[in-house]
Amino acid sequence: MGRTLQRYKKLFDDLKGGKPHRFYFLYGPEEFLKKEFISELIEARLPDGNRAFNLDIFHGDEFDRDVFDDRISSFPLFTERRMVILKKFEALSTTNKDVVIDRVAGLPDSMVFVVETAVDKMDTARLRALKKLADETGLSFRFQYLSHDETIARVKMRLRREGFTIAPDALDLLVDSVGTPLIDLVNELDKIMLSTEEGTTITRDTVSAVVGKYRTENLFAFLDRLGKKDRSDVIEGLHRVLDGGEEPVFVLAMLMRRVIQLLHVKLLMSEGGPGRVGKGAVGVSSFQAAILLDQVQHFQLDDLEIYLNNLRWTDVKIKTSAARPQSLLETAIVASEARKLLAP
Repeated sequence: MGRTLQRYKKLFDDLKGGKPHRFYFLYGPEEFLKKEFISELIEARLPDGNRAFNLDIFHGDEFDRDVFDDRISSFPLFTERRMVILKKFEALSTTNKDVVIDRVAGLPDSMVFVVETAVDKMDTARLRALKKLADETGLSFRFQYLSHDETIARVKMRLRREGFTIAPDALDLLVDSVGTPLIDLVNELDKIMLSTEEGTTITRDTVSAVVGKYRTENLFAFLDRLGKKDRSDVIEGLHRVLDGGEEPVFVLAMLMRRVIQLLHVKLLMSEGGPGRVGKGAVGVSSFQAAILLDQVQHFQLDDLEIYLNNLRWTDVKIKTSAARPQSLLETAIVASEARKLLAP
């Protein structure tokens, strides 16, 4: 089990057997596990029959200060505890952030107060203040993304629990098509399982049918065109993916992921030959490793370094300029295939 998964296991185990905290500060980008933890926290701390009277959920972008003040100071009805959950802390006004921080110090013993934010870095005084309060009086926890290997392990575990197995090429196709954020993968998995008879193996055709052919076939084929030294073919594949409705930022993320994998393979091969890749050192299945081994033959190490630099240039330009993302992607691909380094 990976280190991040071990952290999550301890968090959930402590929730089941530990003493409840009055204050929880949950931050970071991993939304699925955060939602799962909040659901289990509600289940563990509030009896089902009394939740209607003792659970209030607020959102930072629709915040009513007067109602919040009333709920955070109220006592429970018909049970031992009340729970108040505030989501999207980052969306609060500065004044309301100060109000929330101020209320943490005066929480009654019967209150469980949860503050959630997708922000990952504690780079403001108010975020640092919340974390400090949670560390001193309750619990703060960073919900970070799982690694690629941990995500795959989690997906397989979920499928086994529901009575399914998945073919290696189907799993690779799913991850390449959807990405590795758990919330996206789980949404697609739920649809796939609904369309598949329990106890059977999920195939590549099943994934393609459920996720959508424009994404699974076009994006998958586009990634496999890299390095074939036919610039027009790569650009044509890019147009098919984008015309099918895919977001340029997602395509960019998938491209960067593939180039980083190829760089890893190239370095492993220089150290010990193709056998090292076949043993799973890249963190992919044997099916995907065979694709990477075939594709990496078309690149020199500096080709991949140029590609990665140019894709990072594209990422910066998409975030900081008014240029069309599609045009920026095309520029990066054309330059990379011509072995031209774009300015960092």
